[in-house]
Amino acid sequence: MDQNKNKPTSLNFNFHDDRLRSLGELSASILHEINQPVTSIRMCSELSIRKIKKNNLKDIDYLQTNLQEIIKLTKKVEEIIYRLQNFVRKNNTDDFPKVDLNQTIREAKGILNHQFLNENIKIITNLKNIPQINAHEVWLNQIVINLLKNAFHALSNKSPKLLKLKKKEVIISTQYIDTKKEVIMIVKDNAGGISNDLKEKIFEPFFTTKDKNGNGLGLSIIKLIIESLNGKIDLDVKFGEYSAFKIYIPASL
Repeated sequence: MDQNKNKPTSLNFNFHDDRLRSLGELSASILHEINQPVTSIRMCSELSIRKIKKNNLKDIDYLQTNLQEIIKLTKKVEEIIYRLQNFVRKNNTDDFPKVDLNQTIREAKGILNHQFLNENIKIITNLKNIPQINAHEVWLNQIVINLLKNAFHALSNKSPKLLKLKKKEVIISTQYIDTKKEVIMIVKDNAGGISNDLKEKIFEPFFTTKDKNGNGLGLSIIKLIIESLNGKIDLDVKFGEYSAFKIYIPASL
C-alpha cells in the first residue's frame, strides 16, 4: 500500500493555508465593522425595553428616536453584508458606484488632520484632475484612512534626531495615466522607511511592526480590497528616508 497516496502535497497545503489566511482577514474585518452597530442596536433596544416597562407616556418620543436609530444601524449592517457579498463574488467593478477619489482623500484628511497636527505632522495633498473610479465609498475611505494611520504611527514614533531634523509630513498625491486608463494614488511619508526584509512581509496577514498596537490585518485587507477593484498596491521604500504606498486602480470611463 502506498503510504504517500493520501498525503497532502505542499501545493495543496499552501492553497489551503492561503484560503485560511484570507478567511481570517475577512472575518476580522467584518467583525470589526459589524461590532459597533450591533452593540449600539443592543443598547438602544435595552433602553427602549426599560422605558416600556415604566409605562410612562412621556417616553414615547424617546422610544421613537431609539427605533429610528435601530433602523439606521440595521441598514448599516445590511450595507456591510452587501459589500462583503460583492467582494466575495468578485463582481464586475462596473457594478460598483462611481466614486471621487480626491473627495475621499479630502474627507479622510479632515477626519485625521487634528490628530496629526497634535504630533506636529503635516498632511500635504497634491491632487490632480482625475476621473472617477468604480468602488465602494466606505471601503475606499477605509483604504485612505488606514494608509494615513500607518504613516502617523511611523512618524509619531520617530524622534526629530532620527528624522535628521526634517519636518514630519505625509504627502498624498493623485494622478491619471491616460495611456493605461489608470488612476494612481501615492501616500508618502518621510519617517525613514523600513528595511528590505520587512518590506517583503508588509502585506502578509497578521504581520505588524506596531508591537501590541496592531493586529497585522490593515495592509493585507487593503490589498484584498484593491485587488477586488482590479487594482494593485506597491510599496516603494528608500531606507533612512521615505516609504511610499502606490495604489493603481482602473478609471471609470
